[in-house]
Amino acid sequence: MCAKDLYVPSGAHYLIVLHDCVVLQDIADTIKDFDPRAQVIAATTPDGALSALIGVERVAVAFIEAAPQAFRETDLAAAIVSRGGQNVFVGDAAEDAGISAHWNVLRRPFSSDAILAHLTALMPE
Repeated sequence: MCAKDLYVPSGAHYLIVLHDCVVLQDIADTIKDFDPRAQVIAATTPDGALSALIGVERVAVAFIEAAPQAFRETDLAAAIVSRGGQNVFVGDAAEDAGISAHWNVLRRPFSSDAILAHLTALMPE
C-alpha cells in the first residue's frame, strides 16, 4: 500500500497520482522539503485522486502519471484546472508525448533538483 494523504495545517495542496509507490513517496518527500507546510494528496488512481480532492479548494501543482493530450479530457483534469492547479506529467506516456509548450514533463531519470525546478517554475509568486 502507498502513503496516505500527508496533511499539515494551512499549507498549499499538492496532488500526486502515480502507480509506483516508491516514486510517489520520493516526489512527496521532495514537495515537503520545498514546502514544509504542504498538504500532499497521494493517490495511485485517478478515481482515488478525484475522491481525495473533494473539499479541496486550491491545488498548487499536480504530478500525474498520464499522457498529457488524453488527460485533458478527464474529470480529474477538470478538477485540477478548476482548483487552479498546474500539472507535471510523469511516466512513459508523458515522455512519449514529448516536450510541448502546453504541458510539463518530469523526465526520467529525475532527481530532487528536477522536481524542485518544476515546483519553483509553477508556483505562483
